[in-house]
Amino acid sequence: MIAAGAGALIAIELASPCPPGGPLALGNCVSVRPLAIGVLGLGVILYLIGLSAVLAWVTGLRRRGVADATAARDWYLLAAAVGLPVAPLLAFTLISALR
Repeated sequence: MIAAGAGALIAIELASPCPPGGPLALGNCVSVRPLAIGVLGLGVILYLIGLSAVLAWVTGLRRRGVADATAARDWYLLAAAVGLPVAPLLAFTLISALR
């Protein structure tokens, strides 16, 4: 759902006319649009990688018998909640540093 929502937002942004701009560019197509699309795309990738890593980690814990299903779910939900604001901030930092 996260990837589909981000893809739809990027598609809307790219389909918007340039002077008014789309929902991400805020009317500035020259400098803000590439940055916003890059941050959104990289943020989604980082978020999904982080969730996949936590899922692999808790699956390993369950396989070794260290954690039960409830603990695995709690860790996954915690990672999902913490990763939602952290992934775009990290993406913004990386995109800004590479400019």
